[in-house]
Amino acid sequence: MKKLYFLFILLFFTSLISNAQIEDPKIEETSNKSKAKIVVHTKTGEIYKGYFISQNKDFLEIETESVGILKIPTQRIKTISTLDDNQENDSEAEERLKQVNAVRYMVGTSAFNYEKGGDYLRNNPMTYHRGVTDNFSIGVGTSLWALVLRVPIIYVNPQFTTQLGRNVRYKIGLDAFAGTSFEEGGAAAAFINTGITIGEPDLNITGTVYWGALSDFERLDPFYSLAGMARISKKLMIVSEGFYVPLQNDNNEIIIFYGGRYLTETASYDLGFLFNQEIAEVIPFGIPFIAITVKL
Repeated sequence: MKKLYFLFILLFFTSLISNAQIEDPKIEETSNKSKAKIVVHTKTGEIYKGYFISQNKDFLEIETESVGILKIPTQRIKTISTLDDNQENDSEAEERLKQVNAVRYMVGTSAFNYEKGGDYLRNNPMTYHRGVTDNFSIGVGTSLWALVLRVPIIYVNPQFTTQLGRNVRYKIGLDAFAGTSFEEGGAAAAFINTGITIGEPDLNITGTVYWGALSDFERLDPFYSLAGMARISKKLMIVSEGFYVPLQNDNNEIIIFYGGRYLTETASYDLGFLFNQEIAEVIPFGIPFIAITVKL
């Protein structure tokens, strides 16, 4: 059983290494030769530029030069404006990539959620995530550690988020694991997290409280994290997160994750480092790891 319990704790941290309507602009559908070029600003800070195709109460459809036809939910739109050739040159520097992975820091989650109807893959745990609604997503999968330790693992990760104010959001989520070993039997673990995010997808900070429990054990004491991310260029971000884990006999543990994120239109690539006092004695900059999220 000790192998399973160690695996669940390890999996938890590697799993972490994881309506107002707008006014209709009344642009009628046009032929390909006379489509209007527009700029769309979303409520969460993204900017899209392309040729207008159509609009209804649910979606605005545009054709962009970079990703082709794109459907934007109307409830996410803040403003729409037309764009002429001179304005296009002036606004080119302002255009930025939408961050695919605003949901996660190096390890834990923010109070932003996956896009409704969006499908995502993460590398470890090896999970598939689906944006079910604007405020609810769920992920299911397993882990590479299951292959290494020969212990079958199922991982489930639902998350609910909601907006409390202009730049304040709330989240509650679950990281649940179930595993079995032919030699040692089965075990399970679950970690509930809840917290507040302040800021926008490209610049924010999140405080989180975690509660956990392992099968055949008493519930674990709560532990805490403080995480932040900031975009420093069109394609680069810095991300960090610190965990404070109270232990018995006042022997508390501080674990730090930090690193950089490279953005593309359909993915994010993190190079992160795991750091604590014991690791620092051997590797001063921490243990490196890679985390990838891809939008399908």
